[in-house]
Amino acid sequence: MGFPLLHITFAVLLVAALSSCGFHLRGSVVGASELGSIFVDAERDLTIAEEVREALIDASFELAPNRDDAQILLRLSNELESERVVSVTSNGRISELELTHAVNLLIAKSEDGEKPAYQPGLPANRVEVNREYTYDETGVLGKENEARILRNEMRRDLVRQIILRSIAGLAPSVTS
Repeated sequence: MGFPLLHITFAVLLVAALSSCGFHLRGSVVGASELGSIFVDAERDLTIAEEVREALIDASFELAPNRDDAQILLRLSNELESERVVSVTSNGRISELELTHAVNLLIAKSEDGEKPAYQPGLPANRVEVNREYTYDETGVLGKENEARILRNEMRRDLVRQIILRSIAGLAPSVTS
């Protein structure tokens, strides 16, 4: 009978210890809603804009309906999706390819009640994801399917990196 009581006591102590040390579940952002609303300022042809918006909502950010109502601007521009040959066989046939998906990222925060504005001359951060895969022309359909799967994974990884960099760029505001 003492055995279940020991487990319950241990679980209560563990929860108390984790909550007192500032532990938060992965993916949760302390104070993100206190930062104000964020507007995703993306180029029209950007393929990942909607995924970034959804990821920001998942990370507890409030999205602004337009840039005039936002306290934070997140500019995404110059998206690039490319494929290049990494290596060839002795016959001159392609044996490895590299896929790249990249985008520029710039954050502007509202300060002293002013509307957020991008600092002139401030270079954008380049967020880039690369994947290599082997290519076999005898299995073209399978390799095209593999490339499609890799591109989808790369999109998710790119969005995740954008969110993490955005959180990191806003982190001093979260802790103060």
